[in-house]
Amino acid sequence: METAFSNLESLVRSGVRQLVPYEVKNMPECIKLDANENPFPWPVGMREDLFSEKLMFNRYPDGMAQDLKRAIATYTKIPAEGILVGNGSDELIQLILLTFGGLGKSMIIHPPTFGMYKISAQLTDTTVVEVPLLNGLDLDSEQILKASLSPEAHVVIICNPNNPTGTQFPREEILQLVRESGKIIVVDEAYAEFSGETLISEIENYPNLVILRTFSKSFGMAGLRLGYLLGQAETIALINRVRAPFNVNLFSQKAGILALNYLSEYQVQIQCLKAETQKLYEGLTQVPDVVVYPTKANFILFKPGDPDGWAAELLKRGFLVRNMGMLPIIGKALRISAGLPEENDRLLRAIREINSGVIRRPL
Repeated sequence: METAFSNLESLVRSGVRQLVPYEVKNMPECIKLDANENPFPWPVGMREDLFSEKLMFNRYPDGMAQDLKRAIATYTKIPAEGILVGNGSDELIQLILLTFGGLGKSMIIHPPTFGMYKISAQLTDTTVVEVPLLNGLDLDSEQILKASLSPEAHVVIICNPNNPTGTQFPREEILQLVRESGKIIVVDEAYAEFSGETLISEIENYPNLVILRTFSKSFGMAGLRLGYLLGQAETIALINRVRAPFNVNLFSQKAGILALNYLSEYQVQIQCLKAETQKLYEGLTQVPDVVVYPTKANFILFKPGDPDGWAAELLKRGFLVRNMGMLPIIGKALRISAGLPEENDRLLRAIREINSGVIRRPL
């Protein structure tokens, strides 16, 4: 059947034409060490508690997620009015840029960092200004502050601890940006439960400070897509204007509430993952010709002599790791997240085998 046009591409927004989809490998037969997830199952009893809830899936969920916000308020000590929940941190990043970004405005990031910041900027027609990390690891707060003084700059995003490097940036450097930039400073604390450091207590002092958190990492709920934003009530109210109704489903809301009732059990998992991350770090540092970067998260960035070859060899042995490609300053590198203790032991054995030159056929 003939149509009035012949080129769909010509109807697509220019920013979308240039967009490269964020692709994630799905290989369930492998040991997944590529996505910084919590590999442990939910605490004993939590799944049963969730399934015993009388959930009315034929009705829309609470669009304001009031019960969940009250639970988060108890956990973070931030009033419910200063909390916004979202369909993962990805949605919340986009909401921030829909509110404060857009055509003619810019967002400042510090590559290498989380790739979704840039994608969300492209989707909202927000210009991206990059201030690379010093030595690929340290925050160049002086240059970020300089860039933030531009009239077009509206948002600065600091990932702390940083993904993919695992670096924990100094508290005072971030607060200097909050105090002196006059712009919205977003601190992504997706891995704060592992680092034990947070700027939540500073929110009451600064209306331009916004903190991103997630249930995907330490709380083992990556499959349910649940995140939240913390800030002063007036700031959160502005961002809430662009939120779609019923953006977080009923099941995820109930799961988030339950997870916060199992904090002590999750703390055991977090401490175990921190110990396992340290075990992986020490094991990698003992492998010749491998550069290993210190981390405050549940993952490790490292540079073997041949990252592409190592990623392929690990895949042959059933391990899916993240090949980061070419990172600014650092160069080609791999990132692994801490798995279960027995998985990490197997991984270290595989790494020693690969480093000794043993080649495997594909599985």
